[in-house]
Amino acid sequence: MTIPTQGQPDGGRRPETARPVKLPSRNGGTGTAAPRILVNMERCVGCQECVIRCPTGALDLDPGAWKAAGTDALCVGCRQCVRTCPFGAIEIEGPVLAPPRVAVQHPAVTDLAGSTAPTRRGFAYAEALQEAERCLQCPDPTCVLGCPAHNDIPAFIAAIREEDWEGAHAALRPTTVLPDICSIVCDQSLQCEGACSWKLAGGEPVAIGLLERFVTEQQPVPEVRAPEATTSGQRVAIVGSGPAGMAAAWELLESGATVSMFERENDTGGVLSWGIPNFTLPESVARRPMEALVRAGLDVRMGIDVDDAALERMRSEYDAVILAQGASNPARLPVPGADAKGVEDATRFLRRARLALLDGRRNLPDLPPDTHVLVVGAGNTAMDVARSARRLGCEATAIDWFDRRFAAVRDDELDEAESEGVRIAFNRVVERFDVDEAGRVVGAVLSHTRQKKSQAKPTVVRGTSERLDVGLVVLATGYRVGGPWPHGVAGTLPARVPDLRNTVPPRTLLGSGLPAGSRRIAGLVRRRMALESRSEAPVAASVWVAGDALSGPSTVVASMAQGRAAAREVLRTVVGDHARPASSHGARAADAVVRRTGDGRRVPAAGGTWVPKASLSFGLAAEVAGVSLAAASGAWPPAAALFGVGTVAALVGLNGWVGGWVRMQER
Repeated sequence: MTIPTQGQPDGGRRPETARPVKLPSRNGGTGTAAPRILVNMERCVGCQECVIRCPTGALDLDPGAWKAAGTDALCVGCRQCVRTCPFGAIEIEGPVLAPPRVAVQHPAVTDLAGSTAPTRRGFAYAEALQEAERCLQCPDPTCVLGCPAHNDIPAFIAAIREEDWEGAHAALRPTTVLPDICSIVCDQSLQCEGACSWKLAGGEPVAIGLLERFVTEQQPVPEVRAPEATTSGQRVAIVGSGPAGMAAAWELLESGATVSMFERENDTGGVLSWGIPNFTLPESVARRPMEALVRAGLDVRMGIDVDDAALERMRSEYDAVILAQGASNPARLPVPGADAKGVEDATRFLRRARLALLDGRRNLPDLPPDTHVLVVGAGNTAMDVARSARRLGCEATAIDWFDRRFAAVRDDELDEAESEGVRIAFNRVVERFDVDEAGRVVGAVLSHTRQKKSQAKPTVVRGTSERLDVGLVVLATGYRVGGPWPHGVAGTLPARVPDLRNTVPPRTLLGSGLPAGSRRIAGLVRRRMALESRSEAPVAASVWVAGDALSGPSTVVASMAQGRAAAREVLRTVVGDHARPASSHGARAADAVVRRTGDGRRVPAAGGTWVPKASLSFGLAAEVAGVSLAAASGAWPPAAALFGVGTVAALVGLNGWVGGWVRMQER
């Protein structure tokens, strides 16, 4: 059975209007052989999974033998059939006939000093149309699973082919409110492009991110479609104005809710306003969603630090509260000298650097030209810090204790940083910071580390100490989740994703063939799905959590997806009630009833587990009574009847209990 995919209600078959990919000529003098389709007749059961999922029509059913039959001339070697065949009955020999990906030459920055010029260009018109033709228009697209927002990627690419920009936005709108931002800042190699059929087959993926950006450059992102007057009767408070908060507000406003947003800083946007430099994400793009929300009626209140007491007051004043304050507490480095002057966190440095560069300044007062800035960390934030330091006239070195192969950073970020003169040293860890008589950092002592596997913790190699002279140290070692929290929730967040290795994968993921193509991407997809599911459940009566506040430091697109999921659940379960007395505590959200599961997650109590437990308990008691009756009186017929009833009840209860556990794992 084929699971219908988004935008394809006919069960996953490619729409008749979609055009197949334009393939390179096999007789163009290159000597490229055609792929060969091999069907194991002993294994094939004629289920037609391969027939339905083949994007080029290379597979059909032999009605006489009721087995799959292939046409080699139509095969492009994408191997979707191999990945999705439940019985391993198909093999493909030969090359992957993926047309070459359209290369984009990014501009080289010749003068870094004070520059805010974008370093990543998008597609030109002809380039976008050419790249869009590479899409296979897969009937069951794995790229949609790879995208944390589950954008209907084949649909918007098909619209690009037709030069239909309204149609492209219409395909994106149901799942994303930040297409212009996500197309620039997403790590597509670990998301949609990493799950592209061409990539899973060993070829170059379709440039999905650049195509999404192209759509937003051809026609602006549509405005919030808020009704003329509030219609839902719901009053919702959102704490935090980052991607999760903005996405939640967008969903709520379009449904007619009244939304107030509380931001402790004097600027909105969260990480979009301070954490991503202008040369990566232009200011106009970063500001666009919040400006659209304000035009739609969002009540934004800046400079308000919501603490636990203020949160309790909000719960009495609003029907629901969505906590989307992010992971805003910088992690400190537990080494000597980490509290010295001249050691600061990435948030503070990026704020200062961004303002200086936007104001046209080429340096900071406390950073003379050629100051050596040491960035501890080599992730995406660390690269932003180092590249900003280079634009402020400083030398920059970034270190990370991970091996380069396993570092959590985009390859293009590394390439751009190194091309701009940032020195990056992996397998390094700080032993201590040296401090002068005035208490200011002047040096860092580093040791080498060794890491053989991605899941293994790096180990320090003894006797490998080296010293660097530094004038400033910026800690980009991550962030921790901070409150406010309802009573009893502190300590349970960020949410722990359970070990998924011994659990039942979602059927959609299994049927897609993605795990067979990339276990790594499939694992990331499962973790994202688990966290998005948790964002739908209130952590306390009338309180939801989304984004980095829920999951810890994550991505813009994942935070957006969680914010929208939380907002949809608020709209589904919360009943607006402006007539309740002021002394009422808590909103009427999901009947204000939650229960705690074994892993610390809180989910609605509807359904519960008391019925299976009661049935199992009754069954076991009846079995014991039957055995006791037979032993005491020898009345075997009534004893056997009692024992039989107990056995049936116990099995029913056990089945319900196990079934509930399996469904919980699938969430």
